Amino acid sequence: MSEQEAKTKPRRQGPKRSETSKAAILEATREEMIENGWRGFSVDGVARRGRASKQTIYRWWPSIGAMCVDAALALIPDPPTGVRDPVERITALILPIEAAARIGSGHYVIRTALMAAIDDEDAGEKWRSWLQTQVRAPLRMVLAELAAKHVIRRDWDIDDALETLIGPLWHRLLISRGPLREGYSLALATRMLAAFADE
Repeated sequence: MSEQEAKTKPRRQGPKRSETSKAAILEATREEMIENGWRGFSVDGVARRGRASKQTIYRWWPSIGAMCVDAALALIPDPPTGVRDPVERITALILPIEAAARIGSGHYVIRTALMAAIDDEDAGEKWRSWLQTQVRAPLRMVLAELAAKHVIRRDWDIDDALETLIGPLWHRLLISRGPLREGYSLALATRMLAAFADE
């Protein structure tokens, strides 16, 4: 091959192709989650829908549960920014979950991912890591600021706060098995702040 041919020959788009393939697999995973749930989940179904080999799937994810969690997390948008009111700041932490659950069949996807996180160690670690970064750590910061301003009491516990804030949301998705109504996150944030108010 001449030097000129080498310069003009299209380069292989390995990383780009990989990202496209990964996105297709995650979309196929969501379709499988919606159709069959966690208990009936089929890797063969995902491979067929996503036009990928099972070898590729197992190379990219440590477990099927982890893949399901990734598929759900990809639906969750970034939190709103620029909010200052305490209730709005706390609402913003879980509003993305509400938004994902209210779009199409998003509640099926998130419910299946939660079930995978319960059953599968890798999936559980991935979900807890996301929760720590996106909800738990920012919530701790907001509550510390509010305690310093005497808006809430100083003896708050982060685990109690998380359970008060997110517990009803998980119950709604897992047990009630229904989509979330609009304003659900705002109601939870308001209730949590009232429970921790400095009286």
